[in-house]
Amino acid sequence: MVSRRMLAWLVMLACVLPMAIAIILLVARLLASLNDASGASVLDRVALGGAIAWAVELACLIVAVGLFALDPTHRGPHE
Repeated sequence: MVSRRMLAWLVMLACVLPMAIAIILLVARLLASLNDASGASVLDRVALGGAIAWAVELACLIVAVGLFALDPTHRGPHE
């Protein structure tokens, strides 16, 4: 059974992770413009890791929503 709390966390992460990735990439570009290539490279790798984590999280969200919909004990809004 998939709880509503877990679904809420997955949806929240689906919204927050892209914003975090964008901020990390912006800081990486700022460091690159300040001629800090190593710092920019590290943040680029962190952003790549965040993007991979986001893709995995979206796959988990899809599976969780599917399991939640198939749960026979789940009562829909019209029941």
